[in-house]
Amino acid sequence: MNLMRAKEIRQDPNTKDILYNGEYVYIDDVDDERQKATVHYLKRGDGEKFEVDVTELKEI
Repeated sequence: MNLMRAKEIRQDPNTKDILYNGEYVYIDDVDDERQKATVHYLKRGDGEKFEVDVTELKEI
């Protein structure tokens, strides 16, 4: 995924299907300068947020 699409998804009120390493995630924030996204897994109960390169995210 590119940076602009990650930002669009983040601002969209409708949930999109986004994968990271084969698991669904929610984009919590996008850092323009570092091209990183803060995400958390949707199917895991812990809600722990972590950072990934936006290029590692896949919209399905």
